[in-house]
Amino acid sequence: MSIIPKEPTSHLSSLANHACVTPNRALYITDVLEMILDELVNDKRSISHLAFTCKTIAEPALDRLWALNDSLEPFISLLPKELTLDESSFFQYDHLMVSSVLPENWATFDNYARRARRLYVKTVTMNPHRVYSSIYKQLTDIRPNVELFPNLTTLAFHAKSVSNPHLRMFPSSLRSVTFSWTNTMAPQIETVLWSLVMNRLFLDAPLIEHIHFEGSPKEPLQSLTPLPFQQLQKIAIKPSPLCPNVLHKYCHALSASTVWELDLRFVRWPDPRLQPISPVFPSLRKLTIDGSPTHAIEFIRLLSSPVLQELAIASQSERSGDILNQYTQLLMLLADKYRGVFRTFKIQHPLPCHDQPDLESFLHAVRTLADAGVDTLQLNLILGWRDLTPEVHDMIDPLKWTSLRHFKISSRRVSAPWSWTTGNGLFQVG
Repeated sequence: MSIIPKEPTSHLSSLANHACVTPNRALYITDVLEMILDELVNDKRSISHLAFTCKTIAEPALDRLWALNDSLEPFISLLPKELTLDESSFFQYDHLMVSSVLPENWATFDNYARRARRLYVKTVTMNPHRVYSSIYKQLTDIRPNVELFPNLTTLAFHAKSVSNPHLRMFPSSLRSVTFSWTNTMAPQIETVLWSLVMNRLFLDAPLIEHIHFEGSPKEPLQSLTPLPFQQLQKIAIKPSPLCPNVLHKYCHALSASTVWELDLRFVRWPDPRLQPISPVFPSLRKLTIDGSPTHAIEFIRLLSSPVLQELAIASQSERSGDILNQYTQLLMLLADKYRGVFRTFKIQHPLPCHDQPDLESFLHAVRTLADAGVDTLQLNLILGWRDLTPEVHDMIDPLKWTSLRHFKISSRRVSAPWSWTTGNGLFQVG
């Protein structure tokens, strides 16, 4: 359903005129209007009706309505009549027939485009009614010297083609971008295209703060130089699968920015012989890894940042009977490399434990990490037996973990269930 307000009927017009004779003075207060619109943030229909209620709130209501829209489709009917859809195309908006367009004929489109704050223009290949990302690219080609959506802050974009690398692709207002990729082209074309898109983003949107890669080419090897974005703080790299040498290239290109937060989905690290050719994220403070502790160890060893404060392991991607020993090695690495700096460690999946000596080694590593300055632990150990050894009982004594502000430990499988908590964190043994 379109959210573009239609011309009011005579009945609605008379209501609007009557309402505007003596409008409530509170409506002239910007903060009051914003509060009203905030309450209706999930009710586009009501906001649309408000746009006809009174001229005083028409513009703020339209601004909010279009700021909530995330689709290109409502903009199609606002295009100049000189632009027509190619009816022979299987996908409804895959190709625009272009003729000469006078600048003034863009007025209606521009009036609404300036209100847009976010757009989802990724390709959905199985839905012919979904607006293709190609139409966004076509519009940037048609108006190469104009920022189509000058106040856009969030864009989800399918990297499909770059007809002219010298033309603007992204608005300078952009703060967050998500790239998807289909890997349907020849690798040599993909690598060039990926590099062109990234270089264009750097030139067009230097104040970008967040980049999310949902997909990437198989081998982005060409023309990829360091890109020192001024405000880039957070990167998520989650293509599946993450091809062997892609992460190496990401690190080289994006470590030139002051990135504080990184979220990685691992398949495996690149060839061990392929060492970093530049410092790897030297400003990183928060790291999330969707992969095994071995992946985390490999990456942290190469990490250049001296100020890593938080690590979370989101899931266990490998099945291994030695998983607890891998985590023991990871904890010791963190304690050694980031003593006095590292503060938070989270394992966000159940951690099985089948051997009491392994559990003792793991708890010793936890103790070492706590002594190195960590104050928040989130762990969930699943034990394979009912009775704990005296050594383990002694190690989990609450009086020996007073340095942790956030810590909880409990057990349900042992013969005598017990639990204790310090702070609001989570350390569970089940």
